[in-house]
Formats: sequence, C-alpha cells, structure tokens
Amino acid sequence: MATADLAFHPLTFVTERDGTLVGRPDTGSFALLPEDGAALLRRLADGMPLAEAAAWYDATYGEPVDLADFVETMRDLGFVREPGAAAEPVPVRLQAWGRAMFSPLAWSCYALITALAIAAMIYEPRLQPHTRNLFFVPSLVAVEVTLAVLQMPLMLWHEGWHVLAGRRLGLPTGLGIGRRLYFVVFETRLDALFGVRPAQRYLPFLAGMLGEVVLFGALTLAAAADLATGPSWAGRFALAVAYVILPRLAWQFLIFLRTDLYYVLATALGCADLHEVGSAYLRHRLGRGGWAEDRWTARERALAPWYALLTAIGTAVLLVAAVFTVVLPAVTFAQRLADGIAHRSLGDGRLWDAAVALLVIVVQVVVLPLLVGRRQRRAAA
Repeated sequence: MATADLAFHPLTFVTERDGTLVGRPDTGSFALLPEDGAALLRRLADGMPLAEAAAWYDATYGEPVDLADFVETMRDLGFVREPGAAAEPVPVRLQAWGRAMFSPLAWSCYALITALAIAAMIYEPRLQPHTRNLFFVPSLVAVEVTLAVLQMPLMLWHEGWHVLAGRRLGLPTGLGIGRRLYFVVFETRLDALFGVRPAQRYLPFLAGMLGEVVLFGALTLAAAADLATGPSWAGRFALAVAYVILPRLAWQFLIFLRTDLYYVLATALGCADLHEVGSAYLRHRLGRGGWAEDRWTARERALAPWYALLTAIGTAVLLVAAVFTVVLPAVTFAQRLADGIAHRSLGDGRLWDAAVALLVIVVQVVVLPLLVGRRQRRAAA
C-alpha cells in the first residue's frame, strides 16, 4: 500500500502508567497501546511509508511486525481515514463559554458566593439546611410535584457544568438522555477527556459538583435577602431547592457507585478499570466468582483489595446517609400526611390534599415499579 493510500484522523497520544492512550476525541474511540505500538502508529500517522515503517520497527525492536494486522486493528478503531472522510473534526462550539465559566474572574465570583453563603448561615440559623425547608408550602401535593419537577433542571445544571468544562479544552463533550427504571436522566459524554493529560481531566470531572456548590450558595443568599424583608414564598422555595442539592452532593462521595469522585480517584491512581477489578476481587473473596489475574495489570491487582474495602465502607455510609436524606424527610412527610387525613371532613381541602399526595406516593413506589418489572420480564421472555 502506498503512503498516499493510508491516512489517519487527528489522533491524541497521552502517556499513561501502563502504556500510551491513543484515540480520537471527536468519536470517543481510544486504545491503550504499548510503547512500541504507539511509536509505530506515530510514524504512520506522520506519513511514513508502510515498508519504511516495517523496516524501522524491525531495526528498533529487533523483531518483525505484522503491519497488515496492525493497520487493520487501527481501521477497526476508526483511526484510519477512509477516502472521502473529512480530514478535520467539526469545530467545538461553546468553547468561549467554557473558558468564561472557568476564568479567574469566574472563580473569584464562585469563592465569594460560597464564603458569603457560609457566613449567612452562621449568622442566621434559619438559613441552615433542615428537613423542614422541604415543606415550603402547606400543600403536600405541591411539595411532591415541585420536588419531582426540580430533578430535571438540577440534573441539567450539574451535567451542563461537566460539558462546559470539557468544551473549554476544545473537546466535544456533550449531553445525552437516558433512562434509569422509569426516570429520565441526563448523561454527559466525557470520553474525549482521555485525549488530554490526566491533570487536565480533574476539573471536568469535578465541575458538576462545583456548579451545585455555587447554586446552593446563590440560593442561600437569595433566601437571606428575602429574610431581610420578611420570609416569603420565594425565600422558602430557595431554601427547599438548596436542601435538595445537599443529598446530590453527598451522593458523589459514594465512589463505589462510579460517581464523579470515582473518576477523580481512578485518574489519580492511573487505573482505568478500578471499579471492574475491585468488583471482581470482592466477588472472589465472597466466593461468587473466580479471580483471573492475567486479565488485570499488576497495578490493578494491587489496588483491588483497597477498592473492595472502599466499597464495603461506602455501602455502610450509604445506609447512614439514607437515614438523613430519605428516612427523616419521609417521617416528617408521613406525620403531615396523617395530620391531613385524621379527623377531616370531606369538605376540608387538607384531606383531599393529603389523599392526592398519598396516591402520588403509591403510583411512584408501587405501580410504576410493577409496570417496569412486568415490561422487563416480557422483554426477557
């Protein structure tokens, strides 16, 4: 094959602990190559003829290379640019927005908002997070519906910060829509981050949490300003949304669930399959699976027991956190629900409000899971 017959898309080469991560950020296709494979690919991508590349490899590493098989593998990865394909990737939009969001001026604003919010909560205890903040109006139905509707914009806010943090690096990070059980969720595509140095990946991974901290601070300050003129519906609503953000932040510390902080830890340790190797090790220790050591690198095998321990601790923390983020609000809700139903006449609006609130709970907790389970069983049959 002549040199002109073989062309490559723009590729990134990032040195990792166990090799060189080569890939196309525009498509999210990456492969960890050994030193010799990455060096050979560099020369081919720079335009070295195939025969010359084969001779160079033989002279450098003292053994021949199956170049035809190597090139075919690169084709499968999408690295080889076929005739008619665009030579350059599509320019990344919103890069200027991303740079502005994480500029020195923006960081100063974020720090100021956070500091003022902390000071306000210290000065005025009513601004501090509390379960009662969720019930910003007497109607339980209004609380339920509002909190349910809030989840989508809060997810979009969190994921949007991830996207912009990646876009500022010129990477085609983006948003997708998925589903978990019967919930619609936003999912950020961050595969392109593997095309930059590990040190550059931390901010995009942490950006979602940063956005939630800033939003929590801004809402607390808005509620503080409202208290100055007397508490109103708007101020109570701000505190309710701020309270909802806290469990979302706490969730990120459950590293074993592959949260944002998991990817920070995996990047810091240089272990791409940290969750998989830790889960395999834990299953092996519990007698539920074998331990194929040849599947993992020496570094991954050394980290597996520590990650398994982290998983066990994280499970315990999750149970404790559930008490504060789920059980306590649920108890308060149940108390208000019982008060709304007990000793009320049919003409009392609080009775009907409580009845509709109870119906919404039954639909969410019982009916919808049953329907999803039935559909899954039909699909598996």
